[in-house]
Amino acid sequence: MKRGKFIVVDGGEGSGKTAILKWFAETSFGKKFLLTYEPGGTEFADKIRTLVLSKEAKESGAETQFGLMWAARADHLQHKILPALARGKNVICDRFDSSTYAYQICAQGARNLKDLFWQTREIYLREAAPDFYIFFDVKPEIGLARVALRRVKKTHFDERKLAFHKRVHSGFLEFSKNVPHKIIDANQNIDKVRNDFLKIISDLTRN
Repeated sequence: MKRGKFIVVDGGEGSGKTAILKWFAETSFGKKFLLTYEPGGTEFADKIRTLVLSKEAKESGAETQFGLMWAARADHLQHKILPALARGKNVICDRFDSSTYAYQICAQGARNLKDLFWQTREIYLREAAPDFYIFFDVKPEIGLARVALRRVKKTHFDERKLAFHKRVHSGFLEFSKNVPHKIIDANQNIDKVRNDFLKIISDLTRN
């Protein structure tokens, strides 16, 4: 059986990617995909998600967050992503290793972990490396303004200062140079972003 396509959708806070994916999941096209998310995606990984987004985790260092993210990712891959790909199912994941690079390596200032990141990626992902990344690129100022309007509970990442989110933004751009990708201008209106997203997904999964 032909292996499914593994596509990652990522971006900074307020980029709109999660809202777009929720909408996509309800379309007839979207129902053909397995949509999942990180950190989390499995029962065990969701427990780690609760931990990394807790108030206590706000004071944890990049090294701690780095280890927890990869632990959750390993379980997610083993129990959800890889089995789906093996069945020929196309998988779209909301956040993946690109977020670890942008948030922990760049935004939290753990440049000392950069080599370890790529080494860990090689060991953990192997045949599971994503086929393609789609980055929702939003200006940090615009993204944070959108976050401020949300009625849902904010995480400690949401609440960090603008400088942190500017480093996240730079981190995604830096990571993107190493992987096959496309960038969507997420500063546009929602209909344009949806259309751009659908075109990319359609092109990637046409064959």
